[in-house]
This record gives sequence, structure tokens and C-alpha cells, in this order.
Amino acid sequence: MDLSDILAALGLVLLALGGGTFWSFSTGVMPGLGRTDDETFVSSMRSINRAVVNPLFLLPIFLPPVPLVWAGLLDLDDPRGWMLVASGVVFFVGVIVVTGAGNVPLNNALDGSTSSSTAARAAFERRWNALNGVRSLSSVAAIVLAVLALVV
Repeated sequence: MDLSDILAALGLVLLALGGGTFWSFSTGVMPGLGRTDDETFVSSMRSINRAVVNPLFLLPIFLPPVPLVWAGLLDLDDPRGWMLVASGVVFFVGVIVVTGAGNVPLNNALDGSTSSSTAARAAFERRWNALNGVRSLSSVAAIVLAVLALVV
């Protein structure tokens, strides 16, 4: 096992943790919150958005491209290297960029909203869920690329 293998395995573990978070929100958390009243929805999302600002949550969300691209750059003479780079890029664009440009601004707007819970939810829920769907699918694509790279 060389450095590229270790980095690729680390990247895949981080991808799985981060991707699992988005998938869980898409398939369980948000559908569950979607069944609540506006006040419960808004207060719950505000609480969740504050709680997730911690290293255990943020590292698998923002770190996976580093070991993946690094591992890929060590193996660019092999298709495996290109798949690892692609995995890191897909995750970076589909998760990190989408999070920073879309989900975080929506979270901040919800947190600072002085509108009614009904209006705050209407401005947040549908857009946030769509963006989280992009993050979920991008995570799955990145995981598939990383797994393929490891079994090639």
C-alpha cells in the first residue's frame, strides 16, 4: 500500500461520511421536517444550522477533495489517477461550491429572518432541498468514481 492508496482510502471514507449526511437529509430529515408546522420547521432548521458548525460535521463536507486530488495527481499516468481527480472535482463543485453559494446563504437568511415562520419557510425550504439534492447526487457520483478508481 503506497501513499496514493492511503490518500484514496481516506478520501473515500470522507466522501462516504459527507455524502451520507446529504443523503440522510434528502431522504429522512427534510421529509420529516416537511411534515411539521412552519414554526417547528423554522426553529428546527435554525437549531440544526447552528449545531452543524463543528469540526466533526465540517471536515467530511470540506476535506474530501484534498486527499482525492492528491492521490490522483500521484497516479496521473493511470486511469485510476484521473478518476480520483474527477471524484475530487465533482465533490468540490457539486458539494462545496453549492454549499457555499447556495445552502449557507439560505441558512444565514433563515437565521436572520424577521418574517413570519410561514414566509421564512417559503423562502427557504424548496430552494434548500433542491440544492441539497444536487449535493446528494454529486456525492454519490464522487463516491462511485472513487470506488471505481480503487477497484480498477
